[in-house]
Amino acid sequence: MIASVSGNIIHKGIDHLVVEAGGLGYKVFVTSDVIVKTLLDQPVRLFTQLIVREDSQSLYGFMTLQELELFNLLISVSGVGPKIALAVLSAGKIEELRSAIGCGDSAIFMAVSGIGKRTAERIILELKSKVGEIGTSELNGSSQEVITALSGLGYNMYEIREVIRKISPESPIEEKVKEALKLLG
Repeated sequence: MIASVSGNIIHKGIDHLVVEAGGLGYKVFVTSDVIVKTLLDQPVRLFTQLIVREDSQSLYGFMTLQELELFNLLISVSGVGPKIALAVLSAGKIEELRSAIGCGDSAIFMAVSGIGKRTAERIILELKSKVGEIGTSELNGSSQEVITALSGLGYNMYEIREVIRKISPESPIEEKVKEALKLLG
């Protein structure tokens, strides 16, 4: 098993990097975020997961262990392969994805090409107990109504969670929504 790769980037593709380490060039599939953050001929360290299939061996790389752990959870879901899991990780920050799983928000997953409503719901159902009620434990019932209202207006879970932490928990729901919209605007 190849747990990590450290070396200089000698090539950048659309969905992968080639990292030269110890005289070998490793083709490592990465998220779009990693492609953007890295530069040619610069050192990089990636935590990796080797996926061995009947017809191929592919190496997937991540900047943090949290990304790697979420990737492994995603590929454990029936119908989610490594390429789709990588696309999911490219769709949002780790906190957003974990929050979406914890809150049961399938919209962020359905925005990924190749994931329909059933697969998005399966991701949430299978990973909710593994990821936990992230983000919902600190929220009371009225905050859940604010989340529903703001997500209905198109705001993502990461933005909503950040705003909910800033608004007054004692206010009535209408005031919470108004205050949240002011902070988001």
